Amino acid sequence: MAEKIEKSIPWLTILAICLLTVFGAGLVLKEVVADTATPSVTVGNQAPTVGTVILNGGNAITINENSSVTVAGTTTVSDNNGYGDINSVTSTLYLNNTTCSSGLADANWCYYISSGCVTSSCSGLSCIVTCTANVWFIADPTDASSTYAANAWQMDITIKDQSDSSDTGTTSQELNTAYYLDIDGSIPYGSVAPAATSTNTTTNATNTGNYQIDIELSGVNMETGGATASIDVGQQKYNSSTIITWDNMGTALTGTPAGFNIDLANPSATPSDSSDLLYWVIKIPTSTAVGTYTGTNTVDVAGAL
Repeated sequence: MAEKIEKSIPWLTILAICLLTVFGAGLVLKEVVADTATPSVTVGNQAPTVGTVILNGGNAITINENSSVTVAGTTTVSDNNGYGDINSVTSTLYLNNTTCSSGLADANWCYYISSGCVTSSCSGLSCIVTCTANVWFIADPTDASSTYAANAWQMDITIKDQSDSSDTGTTSQELNTAYYLDIDGSIPYGSVAPAATSTNTTTNATNTGNYQIDIELSGVNMETGGATASIDVGQQKYNSSTIITWDNMGTALTGTPAGFNIDLANPSATPSDSSDLLYWVIKIPTSTAVGTYTGTNTVDVAGAL
């Protein structure tokens, strides 16, 4: 019996070896070697957007006499590709019954703003944009009393990204009528004898606002130092052309404002190109004491007469 057992051992060994070979090969066949895959995606461009535009702080625009005023528009611009994708910002401020561009810029009605737009407080997807224009005193008014009462001054702000996609925001405000007048500061009659009339002297009246005007005039008696003697205000006369004779030409100055039709048109250039001459003479009453007489003549805007 012992002999049979010894003879069967080699077969068991052979069987074990076969099993190990088969199952070992299976384990080897199931082993997976790691590999890599490379994903890719193209992020597309999204156009920028312009938020609500606020012009001149939400107030009507008022010009400065014979000068310019800085008018600003602000908004928030956004780009979902990041604020760094913002490439340029331009703006126009114009009378909205017209078309405004760089080639049409005109101080009366069109301000093209290319370098006057700046960004600030940029973070994440957005920036604050401020666009400014120096609006001159000749800009056409649009309030209820003006020729363009049905219109307004409009600001457009346009943003472009690196892909040249764009968006535009817009708003508008009225521009007020402003009546301004500049007048020479002296009327030098010179030396005039009693009962004589001076030669004509002139003062230049200039429209320095943004609408056509006429004027009104008044004055006070001219007096010597210490008011020891005076010349009545009505001894001075004014006219829109040379006063040849005292008795039948010109208008006598009075102590209360009196309108005078001089028709100073709305200026169209800077400096103002709307002006006219006023002619003045004075007749010295007889028995007027020797001395230097001075007074104050007031020339004011009367609106359109």
